[in-house]
Amino acid sequence: MREADYENVRRTPVFVDARTGAYEEAGDNVMPLQSDVLLEQDIVADLFDLCRDAHPGHTAAQEITVFKLVGTTIGDMAAAELLVAQDPS
Repeated sequence: MREADYENVRRTPVFVDARTGAYEEAGDNVMPLQSDVLLEQDIVADLFDLCRDAHPGHTAAQEITVFKLVGTTIGDMAAAELLVAQDPS
């Protein structure tokens, strides 16, 4: 399954939640990778890189950025931690 067209993927920085899933599960990445529209090095950072400031992420207001969320357990963990932190009891 793919939602983004090749032109979008070709001309924008691509960020992912986790590189492993991005290369194997996300049709928006897998299909362009298989067609050589996207190379592995075109995936500029993952969520881990962004959270530890290893990559600045989106840097300009006019820049179009693609972030592909495959759905790792880290997202569920972050949501659970937020809920626990906000629990009034």
